[in-house]
Amino acid sequence: MGKTKPTVFVSRDYKYVCDSCKPLKKAIAKGEVAWRGFKRGLYPGDEAKFAELDGIRLCAYWDAKNNQSWHLPFHRNEGLEIGFVSNGSVEFSADKASNKFTTLTSEHVTVTKPWQEHAIGNPVLTSSKMLFLIIDFGIRRPNQDWEWPEWVVLSDSDKEEFSKYVQNTNLTIFKSTGELRAIFKEIFNIIDGNNIKESISMLSILFNRILLELLSIFRGDSSDYSKDSPNINVVKCFLEQLETYCHENWSLASMAEDCGLKITRFTYYCKLLANATPMNLLNLARLGRAKKIIEQSDPQESISITDIAMDCGFSTSQYFATKFRETYGYSPREYFVKFHKKPK
Repeated sequence: MGKTKPTVFVSRDYKYVCDSCKPLKKAIAKGEVAWRGFKRGLYPGDEAKFAELDGIRLCAYWDAKNNQSWHLPFHRNEGLEIGFVSNGSVEFSADKASNKFTTLTSEHVTVTKPWQEHAIGNPVLTSSKMLFLIIDFGIRRPNQDWEWPEWVVLSDSDKEEFSKYVQNTNLTIFKSTGELRAIFKEIFNIIDGNNIKESISMLSILFNRILLELLSIFRGDSSDYSKDSPNINVVKCFLEQLETYCHENWSLASMAEDCGLKITRFTYYCKLLANATPMNLLNLARLGRAKKIIEQSDPQESISITDIAMDCGFSTSQYFATKFRETYGYSPREYFVKFHKKPK
């Protein structure tokens, strides 16, 4: 993220600069991504107009319907950040030295500390819906004492166990649970209902449930849960190669069968990985293939819209032209002229 008017915390021997979310703010301003929720401080979104839930710096989500032209480079936040991808997938890294990224889906939850640099998007942010909850415990480095907000109802022993685990673990990615996914769904519903101020008590309960569920995960954790299940990897591989084979006569059933999955399960994984239905992804793959064919065509020769449509798996040239214009803002022929037009 950017460095626009960052908040700086200074101690005797330590300087902390938190993120100001510049790329995200620009994308929101341009309407490239939907952003909903509440915040305090530098983060984007609506300012919290209530005194309750002190310590919550951010509770908001983005909904990126398409792949973006931006990403969030390595940055730090002014609190413990809990991240959850409900739809689609994102590339995440908390390892700046190796620049190793992991694909996150709803099967994961991330927990990053204020002193821990992390990045989202490699090289760009992919189509996804992701919620962020940032809680400020008054810490900026591992050896500081935690200041727990009053709304947290964990026992003193649970608080101590939670903070010690977070301070000592190197893990940032954990396997999500059905309980966590249900909690996040309730938070999404509250945000979408635009009734945050009327839901303070419920949000307090939900945030406490998140902390308790995370503590349960910490207690049982002995592995790195950053690896995907075999079924997700199969669907991921299929989608990565879909543009190459999109001209074939695919149906929802045949795509699912190709991955060795039932239709409902295949659809589920497509939504997890790409925030879209299988047929929408097939259309996007066909349009992407058509766009490349147009770009690679000889500018001195005319193009056949029908041939391109058939080569990409569309049943009619009319439907192809309509979807192409809806997606790219130009008809196929207009795009051919625009792309190959020599600069003056």
